[in-house]
Formats: sequence, C-alpha cells, structure tokens
Amino acid sequence: MAAKPFLSFLKPAVWPIFGGDGMAAIIARRLFSVVLLFALLDIAFVVLTYVRDQEGLGQRLLTLQADEIAEAVKADGSRLRFDPSRLYREPIGSAQLAFAVYDHRGREIALDGPWGLAQALTPPITSVSSETRRDDHATGFFLHGARRLAAAGQPIWVVMNIQGRGLRPFWPVIANEVIEHVAVPLLPLALLLLALNVVVVRRALNPLSVAAREVEALEPRRIERRLAMPESPREVRRLVGAVNGALNRIERAIRALRDFTADAAHELRTPLAIMSMEVDELPDGAPKQKLREDVANMTRSVGQMLDMASADALLVPHGTVADLSAIGAQVVTQLTPLAVRKGRNIRFIDEHPVRIEGHAEAIGRAVRNLVENALLHTPEGSDVEVTAGPGAVIAVRDHGPGIAPEKREQVLKRFWRGDRSKTDGSGLGLAIVNRIAEAHGGRITIDAAPEGGALIRLWLAPD
Repeated sequence: MAAKPFLSFLKPAVWPIFGGDGMAAIIARRLFSVVLLFALLDIAFVVLTYVRDQEGLGQRLLTLQADEIAEAVKADGSRLRFDPSRLYREPIGSAQLAFAVYDHRGREIALDGPWGLAQALTPPITSVSSETRRDDHATGFFLHGARRLAAAGQPIWVVMNIQGRGLRPFWPVIANEVIEHVAVPLLPLALLLLALNVVVVRRALNPLSVAAREVEALEPRRIERRLAMPESPREVRRLVGAVNGALNRIERAIRALRDFTADAAHELRTPLAIMSMEVDELPDGAPKQKLREDVANMTRSVGQMLDMASADALLVPHGTVADLSAIGAQVVTQLTPLAVRKGRNIRFIDEHPVRIEGHAEAIGRAVRNLVENALLHTPEGSDVEVTAGPGAVIAVRDHGPGIAPEKREQVLKRFWRGDRSKTDGSGLGLAIVNRIAEAHGGRITIDAAPEGGALIRLWLAPD
C-alpha cells in the first residue's frame, strides 16, 4: 500500500525528465539506458570473477555466516549466552551448516546443525584468528572454517562446517559483493553522471526551447518579428537562421501582395474621379442616377481596399494615446452629411471612456466603417447611435434587420456578403474593423440591439 503513494510522489519529479517525447526526455532515457547497460556489464564481470575464484567464495561464505552467528551472542552478566531468536543467516540453498561458538577460554557457548557435521567441530587454537579449508569431491564441496570475532566486548570463536554442491550456497556472497563493489560505488556515480548529463542536455537544448516559444508567439500582423539568434549551439543557430530566412521571404511576399492591393486601389481612384465628373455632365434622368450610385459604390469599395491594406500593415506606436470620445465625435461630424443625404439620423453619446494606447487615425477609420455599414442597413428615418464608453469601447447601434447569430463570425471575413445580388458593398467593412481591433489587442462583439437592429462593439485594450 505504501508503494503507490511513493510512486505518486516520485512521478511528478521523474516524469518531466524521462517522460514524454521531448528531445531532452529522449536523450535522458538513452543516457539512462547506457548507464544501466554499463552497470549490468559490471555486475556480470564481478559475478564471473567470483565464480571462478572458488577459494575466495568459500572464505567469504564462512565469514558471512560467522558474522551473522556472532550477532546472536549476547552478554548475560559476566557470561556470554547464545540467543537463537536473534539468529539470522543468509539462506545457502540445499547446503548443510553446522556451527559451534566458543568463548575465549574455549568453553562452548552454542552448538547447532546436523549431527554428522556438528560432531566434527572442535575448539580452535586461540592464537588463530581465521582458518579456512575447502575440499572438493565428486558429490560437492566441504568447507571448514573458524573466525575470531567479538561479542559484547569479549572475544569469541565461531567454528563452522558447510557441506553442499553447486553455486547456489554462494549466491548470498555474490549478492553482497555486487552490492558492496558495484551498487554502492557505482550507483551514486551513475546518478551523478546522469544528472549532470541531463542538466547539460537541457542547457544545450534551451536555445531550441526559446526559439520554439518565439515561433509560437509569431503573428501574421507582426510579420517583421524575427527569432533571436542564440550564441550556441551551431545546429540551433543554423535552424534559427533558416527560420528567419523563411520569414524574410514570407514577409516580402506578403508586403508585395499588400502593396499590389494598395497600389491597385490607389490607381483606381483617378479614373473613378474622372468617371464621376463625366457622369455629372450627363443629362438628368434615371440612367444618370444609376451610374452615379454605381460610381459611388465603386469609390467606396476602392476606399475600403485601401483601408484594408493600411489595416494589415498597421503597427501601433508605443506611447501614443487615443481619445475615444474625440474620435467618436469626429466620425459622427464627418458622416452627418452622408446620413442626411440618405435620410437617416446619427447621434453621438459620450459615456466617458477610458484613455487607451492606440492609433487614433486607425481607430477613427474603424468607427467610420461601422457607421457607414450601419447607415447602409438601417431604414430611412431611423437613428444610428455611436456611443463612446464606458471603458475602452466604442459601440455603434442601428435599427436594421440585425445579424443572425450563425453569421456573426462570417461577417468578419474579407469580401463576405450575405446577399450577393446587392452591389452596394464589398464585404470589407467589418473585416477592416476586426483587423484594427486585433492590432490594438482588442476584439469585436456583435449582438442583437434592444427593439431590433445590430449592436456592434469595438473593444480596445485600456492604457
């Protein structure tokens, strides 16, 4: 039960390093695999070395068993006593073990094991601190040994006879040697090496992570932005240089397209102006009025194309302040003659908006497009209201048919028109407003106005 909470605690610390499909995680896993392979090879070398050293295995097995037997000897007043409940010995497979424990005077403290092996045990020579003898025969091996140890501050001798066959009895010895000579010295070193490699790899890949974040932050409206060139490594520098080169080519293509649109619209203004003057010279009548409306619609479309090109290239200068009240009042003043000619009413409401950092001329252009769009769709004799504030918002409300909820996202797209049969619009007005709002970190919302009509709000980021 305790393992699950431990793994749950360990996972958040280990998963970012070894989990996932990131380059740092992949390299960390491969480094861990190399360290693990090295550890396994080291273990195999140690096991092979000790398996071939039969005498050394015998000595270490006797020493291991003697140390564990001595742990069960404790002082009882001035005498030593053997406590079997404290005895723990490593399992030695099918091998048989008999042992005897003697004090410094040669008196027997304990005797245990099969009778055939135990009866051959005798007190050692007290001057001997260690004795080992191994005999190999057809049915297995026989080990005899004595070890001088200390229990409760007094010297004791542990004498042992072990009889068995194969390598199974020696596995505890081999396991101890692997732990002492492989795991203990290698594990901290391997973990330190792995940690250092992970840190080094992460630092080496940090410029790549920075470049990835910069790429994610790129926006179509800020096509002039480029990735910062790191000092190293060289591969990341080449990648960043290639991305910046691609951005340069994309910027040139986008600017060429914008310049073409702006130039085409600009070049169309002169012939439209000439056409308008020529239409004015025609005799009065229905054909003249129709031509005049067509030329006016074409002129408005060309103007919106220029506005769209300017909105695409818009950059808001840092530190510039825009007064939304002044902008709204100015647009209403400019478009009042147009409203009168169309038989509509237009009025401005000041709700004391906050100051914003923005491009006043571009915001005015956006509000003008909203008002022109409202004048186009509101019925004759109705009102168009322009409200500045409260907050960083300008709202335009009309009394027209409104915009259905399912079409409110589509109307923000370029050249989208609900009724293709009409020729009095190009479908750019709301797209221009939306682009200017985005350049100011804002947005457009379209709602149904009370008592019918559309209520379009231009939200801008406050200063």
